Amino acid sequence: MTENLFGSAGLSLWLDVTFGILLAVALTVTAELLARYAAQPARRSQSHTLQNPALSGGDVSSAQLFSHP
Repeated sequence: MTENLFGSAGLSLWLDVTFGILLAVALTVTAELLARYAAQPARRSQSHTLQNPALSGGDVSSAQLFSHP
């Protein structure tokens, strides 16, 4: 009877450790993906502003200035 209790307790411990490691890996991967996704719009907007020069000058109407992304 005591062997059965210790055997199942040992198995339970290994399952808890395995689940904990898998959970840590999943959370790490998720955090990395979220960090990359969060950093993307900043890079896109920088390259977007570099590719599209700002409107300026006397020939630009106020409607064009407000409609420019």
